[in-house]
Amino acid sequence: MAILPAASYLGTMVRLVAKARRARGGNPGLPRERLAVERSGIRVSPRQFARFLRVTDGEALGAFQEPEALLSPIVPALWEAALGLELLAQPQAPPIPAGVLHAESECLPLRPLRLADSVRCRVEIERAEPDRRGTRLHLLSRNWNAPGQLCSENRMVVLLRSAAGDASSESARGDRTRRREEEDEVPLWQELARWSLRGNHGRRYARVSGDYNPIHLWSLTARAFGFRRPILHGFCIEALVAHALIAHRCGGDPTRLRRLQITFRAPLLLPSRVSLRIGESPRGWRFQLLGTPKNASEKVYAEGAFVGG
Repeated sequence: MAILPAASYLGTMVRLVAKARRARGGNPGLPRERLAVERSGIRVSPRQFARFLRVTDGEALGAFQEPEALLSPIVPALWEAALGLELLAQPQAPPIPAGVLHAESECLPLRPLRLADSVRCRVEIERAEPDRRGTRLHLLSRNWNAPGQLCSENRMVVLLRSAAGDASSESARGDRTRRREEEDEVPLWQELARWSLRGNHGRRYARVSGDYNPIHLWSLTARAFGFRRPILHGFCIEALVAHALIAHRCGGDPTRLRRLQITFRAPLLLPSRVSLRIGESPRGWRFQLLGTPKNASEKVYAEGAFVGG
């Protein structure tokens, strides 16, 4: 199969909305069984890959160009996100009373995938944890090439929000304290890249990924879900970060990026100007994506750690 077409993605979204309406007012709870979905024959067309690189600032990386082009290590997120939503839409999956938030991701490339490869992907619920705001689901995605070699193990954490969740609790203040402590561990931050993201960036990524969630499209549709303006997809943010690290820290070689972990701290409203900075702490290299001074705020939108260089 190709990456899920928009119609399939939208059909999954409709099932998720219907499921959320039925569950409204309850707590998501924990799944009773280990659930998984699997697809084989996944391919990326050269045209689609080129559009992905344009919207995620990866066009200049020669390793992604034909012939024998390597795929970006973030490309599997295109189908993993779709299969993850399909998994959550299953009747056996936990209910979703008040929506789904993409909280964290970890990309662990094991061997490179190429544009010509046919991929088999399996997405499963690895574990679930109660959270003050609902339930945190840890999704594990594995990708194999045609010979059956495991090429990547990627993890995504999503928050299934409960209607009664409290986002301003003592735990939230503890999270902010831990972030300040982690910042203090980095003696010197270095700016690596800067982007000016236009208001249509979410729509551009939606055309590549098939993820037409209304919160990413227009101010009018985003306001219906509590956002003043459209917000950028988490996986688009992850790809921007990965491609900047590959270009500036890995000498343009995507195989040298061996791990990327990202935590999303705040919705990135569009349009925005953002800056990527990196710094070395006693625990390894870290990064932050934050608003630029011209954006009137240096709010941290995402942060994490990486191995590579």
